[in-house]
Amino acid sequence: MPTTPTQRNLNRRSSQRKSPRRAVRVECRRGALGFGPNLCDTFMDISDGGVRLILKSALPLQIEVEVLLTGYGVAKPIKRIGNICWSVTMEDGRVCVGINFQKRIPYRDVQLLAVP
Repeated sequence: MPTTPTQRNLNRRSSQRKSPRRAVRVECRRGALGFGPNLCDTFMDISDGGVRLILKSALPLQIEVEVLLTGYGVAKPIKRIGNICWSVTMEDGRVCVGINFQKRIPYRDVQLLAVP
């Protein structure tokens, strides 16, 4: 009897997540204009469609944020507007969030930012 994968075992991601290189720096600011303090504490992973970050303070779901990615090999900083699609509060008060970009990052830029 063939077994079918259960809903829990299916990977629903539209693109593969990759760990960032050590030299990559990320900034996350509330709103699309990039004003205000950098809320990013830790950069967890990246894909062409979004990033997973740990923020210093909580933000509401679906709010727009500006993400600025810089690193070795990237000619100029990559700026993307995204929306917070999920949020989990951690024990220490920081918040782990998933940010879905409104415009995807080119795959070659993801390769420059991610660990091979």
